[in-house]
Amino acid sequence: MEVIINENKTGPLDLKNKFFTSAQGRVFMALLFVFLFFGCSTQKNTWLNRNYHSISAKYNGYFNARESYRDGLRRLSDQHQDNYDNVLSIFRYGNVAQAGSISNFMDVAYQKASLVIRRHSMFIRGVEHNRWIDDSYYLIARSHFFKRDYNLANLTFEYIIRQYDTDIAYDSKVWIAKAHNQTERYDLARQMLDNVQRDVEQGLLSAEGKRLFYLAYADHFARQEQYAAAIPHLQKGIAATKNNRERTRLTYILGQHYQYSGDFGNAQRTYARVLKMNPTFDMAFQARISMALAYDPASGDSNFIRSELNSMLRDAKNQAYQDRIYYALAQLAMRENKEEDAIDNYIKSTQASSGNNMQKGLSFLRLGEIFFQRPDYLKASIYYDSTVTFLPATFDGIEKIGERKVMLSDLARNIRIVEREDSLQRLAAMPPAERNAIIDNIIAELREQEQREREAERDRMRTMQAMQQQRRPGDVQDASWYFYNPTAMSFGRTEFLSRFGERPLEDLWRISNKQTIAFGFDGGQEGIEESEEGEEGSALDRSNYLRNIPTTPEQMAESNNRIAQALFNMGVIFKDRFNDPVSAISSFESLVTRYPENENKLRAYYFLYNLNRSTGDMSRAEMYKNRLLAEYPTSDFAQILGDPNYLQNVRQRQSMANQLYEQSYAAFVAGNYNRVIDNWETADTLDIDLGLRGQFSYLKALAYGRTGKTNEFRQELEYVVRNFEGTSVHQPATDLLASLGTHALLLPEDEQSGEEELVAQDISSIYTYNASAVHFFAFIIDVRQVEARELRSFITEFNTENYPDSRLTMSNIFLDDRRQIITVTNFSNKDVGMQYFRRIVAAPGLSNFQTEFITSFIISVDNYPVFYQDKNVDEYLRFFRALYTR
Repeated sequence: MEVIINENKTGPLDLKNKFFTSAQGRVFMALLFVFLFFGCSTQKNTWLNRNYHSISAKYNGYFNARESYRDGLRRLSDQHQDNYDNVLSIFRYGNVAQAGSISNFMDVAYQKASLVIRRHSMFIRGVEHNRWIDDSYYLIARSHFFKRDYNLANLTFEYIIRQYDTDIAYDSKVWIAKAHNQTERYDLARQMLDNVQRDVEQGLLSAEGKRLFYLAYADHFARQEQYAAAIPHLQKGIAATKNNRERTRLTYILGQHYQYSGDFGNAQRTYARVLKMNPTFDMAFQARISMALAYDPASGDSNFIRSELNSMLRDAKNQAYQDRIYYALAQLAMRENKEEDAIDNYIKSTQASSGNNMQKGLSFLRLGEIFFQRPDYLKASIYYDSTVTFLPATFDGIEKIGERKVMLSDLARNIRIVEREDSLQRLAAMPPAERNAIIDNIIAELREQEQREREAERDRMRTMQAMQQQRRPGDVQDASWYFYNPTAMSFGRTEFLSRFGERPLEDLWRISNKQTIAFGFDGGQEGIEESEEGEEGSALDRSNYLRNIPTTPEQMAESNNRIAQALFNMGVIFKDRFNDPVSAISSFESLVTRYPENENKLRAYYFLYNLNRSTGDMSRAEMYKNRLLAEYPTSDFAQILGDPNYLQNVRQRQSMANQLYEQSYAAFVAGNYNRVIDNWETADTLDIDLGLRGQFSYLKALAYGRTGKTNEFRQELEYVVRNFEGTSVHQPATDLLASLGTHALLLPEDEQSGEEELVAQDISSIYTYNASAVHFFAFIIDVRQVEARELRSFITEFNTENYPDSRLTMSNIFLDDRRQIITVTNFSNKDVGMQYFRRIVAAPGLSNFQTEFITSFIISVDNYPVFYQDKNVDEYLRFFRALYTR
């Protein structure tokens, strides 16, 4: 074959070289040089300058800023989860945590757009000549909006409105109204929306601005649950929406608005319209469910709806959605006030759910709400535990659900103590032969249960072995097999924890401590002896059960004390945390009736007096008042009740409580710890808010620690952690409780050596120096200047890279409205803490923050509670620099 080479062929490189050596090429290069050189000025309003800066702004900085902004919005939209149990939000803006996850994208958009303004703005004689500058300001304002910095966003939008006369300025008004909606300032939002209405009528908004206006107006009413008023605006917004997926979602929301405003006919027609809009399978399924539920309850025609839902249950293609169908049947039953049917279907929903943790969590939540309202607090506690297990941390309202779960757990723990001790006392009252027979029957049942579980375990193992034998060498691991599927393993672990709790990794774990489980009691409760042996014989030995039965007078007295304390705790929880005066009265009356000599009787009388007054039962209130005055005539409570100006002096007593706390704190600093404890007893008689009561309790705990009362110290800290969540002392108490060990706070001051606790010789300070104490590292930041979430991410990365095996933990709380403290714990002594201090403050990544607004130090576990109470950073830094950095 002959290869022919075209010697006259000219390649691209030859053409380029010829062009730049030609006359035309030299002219082009000269013009390009002139364009770049003379077009750089931002103070000359020429065609060349305007076009240079306009092109540079649009295709460089602004393009990159807009792309980062859009990436953030896509991520926010992907993270948003619609909860069809409620009316869907018109805008998919997620919650606070999800908004925080896109802050980096919005920061990049802000930085790039700001750079465009600095480099390319042609603001000459009061007029901006670069048409991309207002777009850059608009992008900056929206980036602030999506970071939820609404004040800064509105300031930027207002600047655009004052400075520019373009459609962007009029669109900015809509965003200001949206920001007011987000912050629930509905009066201001309505004023702005009415103002924009006139601009819309004059055609001053862009097409997108007009669409947002209609949706913002609908959102304004929907947020206030005025669904009928939102409908006309939502209809206009849907008509202006071009994206089919978004239009389908908004149409579904329109159906919900009709349904919740009682227009069931239009609701069903709108849901039917959704089905014709080519929706996703999930949206179509939910539209069918909603169409079934959107019937008029007054018509009583629910049998047809129930039949439709049951038909959907039988449809094979809906098998993965059976949990939602059962949930819909439960909701239907609730609308008909058939609570038992609802409970049955909610339970079936949880059993049918596989992989849909959101739906499972919702079903558990509804069960918890039902039993909470009955009230059946033990069952409610179980269902709220499961709710928190399955609902995601981003679920709207998860914080309140978590708070209720903690409240119920505390109450359930005390209820179970009463039930357990009562059961054990009934056994103690039986003849030995009858008692032994009951225990032997329990042991026999446990043996049978254990045998059944062993057989089931063997069957499972045989099945897994058969599956494994079917696999050929070299086969790719199939994620459908349990142990190759991380999601299934995670789900299994959650199921195990919800059923058995945390268990040690040991043989025969199922039959350890069976004596407590056999009676239906929680293991590990105070006063119950647990077998330290893990052998089957000891777990099924009658003696292990007999040891917990109070057969001696001393054991019976301890059992009675546990019941009495639990009844008192229940009364306080009902009174202060559940706002359930009827249940509180029942608990306190059980206490004073069953245990008339109990140490809490005085306070129980006082609480019963106030609770009966609050329920309007003045005769019983007077009865308990008279008992208190007769039995405790010299008590502080008696003096309060005997005050003829009681109601007029409430404010004075509140002021007295504040003064008493200041005196207690001064006494603590001075080392007068017994005075602190005495003052707490006085404070407990006063009507004070939860926050101040928590501060008193926390100070009392610290006083116990200083006086060497280790058990009381731990108990009081646990009391603070359980009862004062959400107050300023909860996190410090949690940190302190987690770090308990052998440190100076647990020793009396006269037992601490001079070397271990050196009071500074050269300075006068409220702090004590102990190099061997456990230490915390702390950053204090100005939250207006430093992003706490980003700093926490930096600390996490630093710890992972430099201390991977140290198991350091991090927490953050507010010192006040502008300062936050981020702590890293625990360091075994001062030297280890200072080593960490020096490494992290020198880490390169820290310079990315505004370090002038960050204060760093280490602090001993003894000094941390003192510092948190005092909050004087300069005072502690003086102490720190004198004794730690010298």
